[in-house]
Amino acid sequence: MQYMKLSDEFLSQYKGKQPKWGFDGLGYIIYLRTYARTKQDGTLEDWWETVRRFTEGNFNIEAQRLVKLGKFTFSKKRQLRQEMERFYHMAFNLVILPPGRGMWMSGTEYANRVGDAENNCWFISMRPQAYGKVNPLGVKSNKPLPSFPAVFTFDQAMKGGGVGDNIQIKNTGLMPEVKNSTELKFYVNAHHEDVEELLALKCGVHKKTLDLTGKQVRDLESSFVVPDSREGWANALRIVIDAHFEGKDSLAIDVSKVRPKGAPIRGFGGTASGPAPLVEMLTKVNRILNRRVGRKLTPTEWGDIIQLIGTCVVAGNVRRTALILIGDQDDQQFIQSKNYELEENQAASQWRWASNNSVDISFNTTSIQFKKIAENIYYNGEPGVVNVALAKDYGRIADGKQEGVDEEVEGFNPCGEVTLPNGSPCNLFEINLPRIHELIEAGVETDFLYEEAAYMAARYAYRVTFRPYEWEVTREIVERHRRLGIGITGITDWVLMKFGDRAILGFNDNGDPIFNKEVTKSLDALYNHVKESNIAQAKDLGANESIKLTTVKPSGTVSILMGVSPGQHFHWSKYMVRRVRFAANAPLVPVLEECGYPKEQAIKGFDEKGNPVYDENTVVFSFPVKAPIAEHEKFQSAGDVPLHEQAAIQALLQTFWSDNAVSATLSFKKALPKPVYFSDGTQLQDKFGYPVLEPNPREEKQIVEEIADVLNRYSTVLKSTSLLPHATETYPQMPYEEISEEEYKEMASKITAKPWEVMNGTILADQESEEDVIGECEGGVCPIK
Repeated sequence: MQYMKLSDEFLSQYKGKQPKWGFDGLGYIIYLRTYARTKQDGTLEDWWETVRRFTEGNFNIEAQRLVKLGKFTFSKKRQLRQEMERFYHMAFNLVILPPGRGMWMSGTEYANRVGDAENNCWFISMRPQAYGKVNPLGVKSNKPLPSFPAVFTFDQAMKGGGVGDNIQIKNTGLMPEVKNSTELKFYVNAHHEDVEELLALKCGVHKKTLDLTGKQVRDLESSFVVPDSREGWANALRIVIDAHFEGKDSLAIDVSKVRPKGAPIRGFGGTASGPAPLVEMLTKVNRILNRRVGRKLTPTEWGDIIQLIGTCVVAGNVRRTALILIGDQDDQQFIQSKNYELEENQAASQWRWASNNSVDISFNTTSIQFKKIAENIYYNGEPGVVNVALAKDYGRIADGKQEGVDEEVEGFNPCGEVTLPNGSPCNLFEINLPRIHELIEAGVETDFLYEEAAYMAARYAYRVTFRPYEWEVTREIVERHRRLGIGITGITDWVLMKFGDRAILGFNDNGDPIFNKEVTKSLDALYNHVKESNIAQAKDLGANESIKLTTVKPSGTVSILMGVSPGQHFHWSKYMVRRVRFAANAPLVPVLEECGYPKEQAIKGFDEKGNPVYDENTVVFSFPVKAPIAEHEKFQSAGDVPLHEQAAIQALLQTFWSDNAVSATLSFKKALPKPVYFSDGTQLQDKFGYPVLEPNPREEKQIVEEIADVLNRYSTVLKSTSLLPHATETYPQMPYEEISEEEYKEMASKITAKPWEVMNGTILADQESEEDVIGECEGGVCPIK
């Protein structure tokens, strides 16, 4: 029941208006492509409608809770309506925003029915677990089963959520030995539109015809018929995995009811993949289990099953999924699992790309171990590093050790910003620090806006914890912990805007960072506002206070909407071109053409002569972008910030703001190859006259040592981090390309109108307009919503 609704009189102030969209309108385009839902008339929501939807959806959660408690009095309803109107105003103007999932799902029938819909990410440990009495599969079992973590992962990934899986031996070692091999067969109706594609897979697929053998008929009669639903796919995986531990030597699965490729999907939207990805995944999972009869699967093999789930989901409707595997720091098979030069890894290269991999360090990790991890990072870009022990005993580092403050933590979400127990979700929200500063400087708001933003953010996220989660394991942990992830973004912009200096003022003689005390003081005050708001709301709603409250997430898409630097990261450059791909027939294409944005045909490859080959169905638009602090004398681009300074910023945020964790991908510059010389000093050249280059081991060693030093130095501060080489390669139609101020001004001068001015407020929805998915996360690896 909808108890809270914004009045037409109130909304009339916002209809037909637009906020200050990020990057001179690019934010609006990304909003339309990613978060605007289709209305009944076939057009997309406008921003004022989207904000109304997610605002009303969230505030009604609290109203329903108050009704249940008998506290929904007239005065309480009036107070809540006043808060709702103020929240709407702040969200409309991009001061605060829910996460992408909240903007997309809040206020929908689907979110009311499927409580998981508004949470971005999840975590599960790879050990036998009971399905319990509440789960979307309809399974009623209190017996711990090996299939549970993989099925939980599959279900959440199909709903668009990222999932972290702990495959450390302390978990996978609890899995039983594989009892038996299982012969897996598939059946499909001869008239199914995808029958030929399924037969071509060579995965034991049989057509349901009159000439089946007697054994095949018996198989078919006892087969599991996969329902055309997310739950049906998850159940199929459950049955295949558990068959190997229950003595079932044969299994038949009928995929005839799975809708064919291209059919529309309700709920999250998009189109179906057909049954082929499911059949392929189940076949490969079955092979992994069959070859381990009488033995336990290794952590890496359980990881393979999770990665196969990722490939299946990507091939399906979700388009992208984010997975992280957390393994042991001394598990060399896991650490080397993406080294495809090793023969044993080559076949698995087909699916191991589907996860990021991290290792769990401890307070006892040695400098030698850090050196080995650093070498793998330098040459392979992985593993990332997490510290579960640190997360168990610490919130903000500034608050000191609090033994067991979060003792049930076992891992992290894929981007590493939230510390999570088994079955727990992320529950995120975002505060736009630069926009707050701008409004205060302009005299539109007072300094109280910081406190108000913290209040609104904490209360929105806390309401989400009262959603009806689909899994018993999740309901139980959320009810006890009510974990939040209130994030701040635009941090590097805000620091220069507000304080005129950098967050890290230098380093002392020991190499430790010198924090800007004005920055740390402001962050500390903001954190306390969040905490105070949470304490009051928890008391009012008769539930536990949140065990942890704050974070810094990568913030890719949301920061584009806001027009600020993402999370703790820096802008690519002062001035840049941001390129976005569109289907050639997308409704936005003529709008952008009329505005004057440069358009070109998408390049999909090159022929044998090096000439570009164009994709006739895809176009690329170029958007001129200026960083909001481009003219500041202390501006730093992403490639200019030394590794130690990046780590120090992450440490500052972990110390004074985030009691969960801080997501950051620290970048380092790889050693440049050096030229080869003959003994007489002549430089060696190839047959085309180009200089021959060889690796520079001395410089490589120095960079590896620097990475190891960063990992070691901050091992008692950072709960999670990852490192990647800074991208320096160039290629046509790069997503980001640095340009000069003059080039920016020239491009900007040719933009004659804003997209919303040309559209006149309406545009037809386009289900297939996600050619260039911009992920929730800065690196673009998280799900699209």
